[in-house]
Amino acid sequence: MPAVRLRAVVFDLYGTLVPEFPLSRWDAMFEGMAAALGADVGAFRQAYEGTIVERQTGGFPDIAENVRVICGRIGIERSAVALGRALEVRAAMYRDLFRPQPGAVETLGWLRERGYATALVSMCAPDTPALWHASPLGGLIDVLVFSSEVGLRKPDPAIYLAATEGMGVAPTACLYVGDGSNRELSGAEAVGMTPVRILDPAEEGAVLRPERDDWQGPHIRSLAEVRALVEPT
Repeated sequence: MPAVRLRAVVFDLYGTLVPEFPLSRWDAMFEGMAAALGADVGAFRQAYEGTIVERQTGGFPDIAENVRVICGRIGIERSAVALGRALEVRAAMYRDLFRPQPGAVETLGWLRERGYATALVSMCAPDTPALWHASPLGGLIDVLVFSSEVGLRKPDPAIYLAATEGMGVAPTACLYVGDGSNRELSGAEAVGMTPVRILDPAEEGAVLRPERDDWQGPHIRSLAEVRALVEPT
């Protein structure tokens, strides 16, 4: 831990405050969406993954437009009904899995009671902000930085600095907690934060973790451990 007193905690979202997507559910999403559209699942998945940067940086106003563009790129036209069925496959998975991880609500409440600033830095599609605000986590974090709203992606230093500037706290006074996807931990370290990786042994290797950090630094196994990091005994 750094010599400087920590004044804030910055959290990742997927795989940290809410579960990351199991690979089995992720694969099933593509199969279900492609079937609803009458598309080849391989072509649909390739086009979907090919729009990830646009999807995460505000290139589409919503997921419906993203899927319309994908259909155009793979050369199919589908009715509004078929499009709606495909979107429901994805939405059902997100509704099912977008729930607080054990200890998330309690840890965020404790940090607020103790006077720590908090921020969220999330790589996400345009429907994530609404899911956040409708969840039990909505309102529990001071500064929200969604990539789809700010047009930035991890590990760009600017996405972390958007959080610290919003909180009015120097990066060196921030703990960063994440599962390590999108090289987020090394990115946080590069701007001066103190990163820690949160592990979930039950899910290790079986969930979606794009561009994962080869992180050899500190790690924790539950959100409850954040308390001891910011206020060591």
